[in-house]
Formats: sequence, C-alpha cells, structure tokens
Amino acid sequence: MDERQQVTILLAEYHQLYALVVFRMTSLERRLPIAGATLAGFLGSVGVMPPDTRLVFLLGLPMAIVWFLRTTTNHARSFEDVLRRIEQIELQLNALAGKMLLSFQSQHPSRNLFVGGRTGTETVQAVLVTCLLMLFACGFMFSMSGLALTRWTYPYITYLALTSAYLVWHRSAVRLYRYERQQSLSRL
Repeated sequence: MDERQQVTILLAEYHQLYALVVFRMTSLERRLPIAGATLAGFLGSVGVMPPDTRLVFLLGLPMAIVWFLRTTTNHARSFEDVLRRIEQIELQLNALAGKMLLSFQSQHPSRNLFVGGRTGTETVQAVLVTCLLMLFACGFMFSMSGLALTRWTYPYITYLALTSAYLVWHRSAVRLYRYERQQSLSRL
C-alpha cells in the first residue's frame, strides 16, 4: 500500500474517531444532570411510600448509584481509548509526512494525566460526589422513615458504608487505567 492510500485510510479513521469523541463528550456531560435528577427524584419519593416499599427502595437505590458511577467511568475509559487512538494516528500521519502536521492530541498538555481527558475526569469526580451525597441522603431518609429503630439499622448503615467505600475505591482504580495500544496490521 502506498503512502497516499495509508494517509487516506488514517484520515478516514481520524474523522470517524473525532465524531466518536463528540458522542463520548456529550454522553459524559449529560450523565450528571439526567441521572442525578432521576436518582434524586426517586429518593425524594421515599417519604410517601409505605414502610415495606421504603425499605426495598432504600436497599435498591445504593445499587443503582453504584451502576451510575460504573457506567460513567466506563464512558470515561472509552473516551480515553478514542483520544489515545487519535494521538497514534496523528503520530503516524506526521511520520508519513516527515513533519509535524497534526498535534492536538499528541501534544495536549493533559494527555496521559487524566483518564478521559479533563472532561472525563471532572465528570467522574462530579458523579462520585453526587453518588456519595445520594448515599448520605439514603441514610438520612432511612433514619427519618421510622425504620431506624428496627433490626435493619446496623446492617443498613454497614451497607451504605461499604457501598461508599466501594465507590471511592472504584474512582481511585479508574485513575490507574491506561490505554493499551493495538498491534498494527503490518505486525499481524
């Protein structure tokens, strides 16, 4: 394959990846207000539920909160993968051209510092804070619901504490994520 064909193929992938960047950024930016408002709305309805329903709901909401953080971090990791692949394409195109033509991702000051770029990192952090606040609100609603003086008190507090610890650990583990470069077709 000659250099012109390689450049054409790489540019086509480059353009498609930037379309994916827009999708990932939009997905990340929409997560917090939409899912956060939904979870807060559910939590706000706890006060009008019958006691048995409240308990089921207060048991299930922390798992939904875990899912909310995990799916957000998944978007951030996927966003990171796209950014790193764009960086590789820039370097390949520059090598084919014999000079620096493209450099936005390959020279970006935050590359390799933040998983999913600054947008991904800030969104995941905001979602973590929202999740922890929601867990605190679950504990508050539990204490106000009349269930606090039952056999469920210590198990529920332990459940919330363990869920909170898991969320913080998961957020910390995301910081360690690194994109693994795919083998090029010429090496296969």
